[in-house]
Amino acid sequence: MTTLTLAVVLTVGVSAFCSVLEAMVLSTTTAEIESMANKSAKWGNLFKPIIAEIDDTISAILTLNTIANTAGASVVGTLAAEIYGSSAVGIVAAIMTFMILIFSEIIPKNVGVAYRPWIQPLSVYPLVAIRFLMKPVTYFTRSFVRLLVKEHETSSEEAEEEIKLLAEKGAKEGKLRSAEADVISNTLTLDDVAIDDIMTPRTVVYALEQDQTIGEVFKEFNNIPFARIPVYTETIDNVVGYVRRRDLLQAVADDAHDTQLEELMDQALFVPETANGADTLQSFLAKQQQLAIVVDEFGSVTGVVTMEDIIEHILGREIFEKDDVAVDMRELARAKNAQKRDKEVIMAKQKKEFKKKSEET
Repeated sequence: MTTLTLAVVLTVGVSAFCSVLEAMVLSTTTAEIESMANKSAKWGNLFKPIIAEIDDTISAILTLNTIANTAGASVVGTLAAEIYGSSAVGIVAAIMTFMILIFSEIIPKNVGVAYRPWIQPLSVYPLVAIRFLMKPVTYFTRSFVRLLVKEHETSSEEAEEEIKLLAEKGAKEGKLRSAEADVISNTLTLDDVAIDDIMTPRTVVYALEQDQTIGEVFKEFNNIPFARIPVYTETIDNVVGYVRRRDLLQAVADDAHDTQLEELMDQALFVPETANGADTLQSFLAKQQQLAIVVDEFGSVTGVVTMEDIIEHILGREIFEKDDVAVDMRELARAKNAQKRDKEVIMAKQKKEFKKKSEET
């Protein structure tokens, strides 16, 4: 009887231990590993390969679990038959199945996930030992599986989609705010955003001529609505730089009304219209600029894009300052186009009515 009890306890105990380790390993995040490494470099360095080679780790744990369940069930069945007779084997098997399900699967796996920060450092050496002892078996099974199943590497698109789904799940569960989930999703789709979709079109680009003086600029424009303004010579297709509003205002404050814009001008950043949002953001960061001139394949200016446009896409909302005259130049462009279409419709209608009246007379 004592031997039977010991066999049951060992079988359930080893299986439960394996289930705790399995759940803990599968739920451990990269951030948790780095946190462990910061607290203890020794534990962190031992734990990193355990997660990096997670297939081998899980294979080793499952192999040990299978051996424990199979061997344990066999021993328990034999001992039960010797003590209670063969008629009791079915009852003992049912009890063992129930115990393994509850005490070796459901409870341990929940414990492994819920208490993983506490379990992680304690499990390092047992996991290293299990991986070492099961290495011959895992090597054989991995080689056999590779013959049957081709390894699939996760593509960047799949990884992005997985992160988006996690963000959406976090928002639904209340772990992330909806705005935070949107930021994650919008950031990941930045490389799919064409510059045409976020730039300010050429038709409403606010630009100044290089040979203009500060006095001439403020005589023509009482208010400078934008923080950075392209500067061109002859035509807007020949942009030579840009000026900052703060520099213009400072020049006025210093009574430097005769100063030409080229004296305050900075070098402009140019990006092709084929670039995407991610490429443009990298250009902004590399050049430490916030305004870029968008050009087509022939070098003609098609519009301008700013760091603000990129940030607006990421945040999913407009950003503007209190003193902005035109909050969004793209909206201004759409408004102008709408006005133009309305005017054309009205003129066409008037022309039609005039023609009708002429025919009647």
